[in-house]
Amino acid sequence: MKLLTVKMHGRTGEDSDFVLLDLINEVNAIDLWDRTKNSSSVLAFHTARGSYLALTTLSDIAKAWEQYGFTLVGKDIVINQNRVDNIKAIDNNGSVVTFVDGMHCNVKKQI
Repeated sequence: MKLLTVKMHGRTGEDSDFVLLDLINEVNAIDLWDRTKNSSSVLAFHTARGSYLALTTLSDIAKAWEQYGFTLVGKDIVINQNRVDNIKAIDNNGSVVTFVDGMHCNVKKQI
């Protein structure tokens, strides 16, 4: 099984921060790691190449999946642009995104 992770240390903001791990053949141990004193614990995967974290933030997910059409909209949601049918601005400075299957979501940013 493969899992997309992000480097625990030494991140540069580039695509190389994201690493696909082979859970069976590479991962020696898994524990919980706190980014800061006040943050929630996240899964940490320890390998001979280094330690990596599960993707837990929207910004990490948007960066890792950008090549597949995913985009962070504001700070609250990642959308798959390939599945967007319509975007409608609403009066209170937000938008409604409607997807090709009819599902819709409200975003706090006007797009």
